[in-house]
Amino acid sequence: MIDLDILSPQLTDAFKNKITWLELSTRYPLDEIIETFYATRPRVANAIEDLTDAQVVFASPVHPFWTISESITHLIFSQGGYLNQLLDIATSDLPHAVEAARGFGQGAKQGISAQQLRQRLAAATEQIHTAIEGTRNDHDPNKAETNEFFGVCTYNTWMLLLLSHELDHLRQIVAMRRVVRAEKI
Repeated sequence: MIDLDILSPQLTDAFKNKITWLELSTRYPLDEIIETFYATRPRVANAIEDLTDAQVVFASPVHPFWTISESITHLIFSQGGYLNQLLDIATSDLPHAVEAARGFGQGAKQGISAQQLRQRLAAATEQIHTAIEGTRNDHDPNKAETNEFFGVCTYNTWMLLLLSHELDHLRQIVAMRRVVRAEKI
């Protein structure tokens, strides 16, 4: 598993264009990127495990965070875009996600109950695990495509971007969880 204390500043550098996503994705073996993603998704699930409906829909008038409902629904919706990219760059017969984000911030929904969020996240987790396991050994590591936002991307790059996105929203969810607890929601 990748040490997140080392990876996080590198992700920040990639977001700031100090390093390309492609270059960063070559620093880590694919199996480590996947293992780190697999370890991160349960942390997202655990972060919402004991929350109430009022807590997941709370919007802070002071803090600029999305509601937990928005973060989880966006994470799930945008996962379809990453899934499709993995399938496109691999040779797989797995079906593409019909609904998938094509830009930033898509799919965020307010007002989804805590139980629905947990159920949807569990289903999305199963879907992305199936896609990863169906493609991780079935892709050309040298095949690359150019993305308008992230530059040249290989399979490893898309996996790193999926992990980075997951970590970013995990931070938001944890921060908002602290806010709702402090507000005694």
